[in-house]
Amino acid sequence: MTLPSPSTHYKPDQLDIHLSEEDIQTRIREMADEINKAFANSEKLIIIAVLKGSFMFVADLIRHIKVPSQIEFVRLASYGDGQTSSGNVKPVDLSLPSLSGEDVLIVEDIIDTGLTLHFFMDYLTSLHHTRSLKLAVLLDKKEARQKEVQVDFAGFTVGNQFLVGYGLDFAGYYRNLPFIGVVKN
Repeated sequence: MTLPSPSTHYKPDQLDIHLSEEDIQTRIREMADEINKAFANSEKLIIIAVLKGSFMFVADLIRHIKVPSQIEFVRLASYGDGQTSSGNVKPVDLSLPSLSGEDVLIVEDIIDTGLTLHFFMDYLTSLHHTRSLKLAVLLDKKEARQKEVQVDFAGFTVGNQFLVGYGLDFAGYYRNLPFIGVVKN
């Protein structure tokens, strides 16, 4: 598959819209309702967004979360500038407050191989004794899974294609698109 040059602007003939902006926003509101029900008895929810890809998803999701929430961010990397995971998870920034006894929700844009989230979940459980630890992902690419990870809240199940837009990038570009697109072959 050849992706459009990142130096060019998005052109409608380069991408097929896989998930529209409206579909994404509708599903995010539904996910927030599921999360609100799951954490209805929580005094506080610590939401940890995995950057960079989840920034748009978490920004829209937290607008609908009714549980008092503290937002934290970590940075992990496994793609670099490629189209597939390198298989090596690079912890860029894992600075977090104490999570002991807390309800924690990890928010990620996409789970594909599961390597990044498996690494991060193991990291959190080895260092913190959370009250609960749940995972919300916008996109679940099950057929690419190499490590099993429990996904508690999933937006959409997607096929094994390279997606861009709504936070997902190719070499740092296309994150700003309000929809999720598949590059045309």
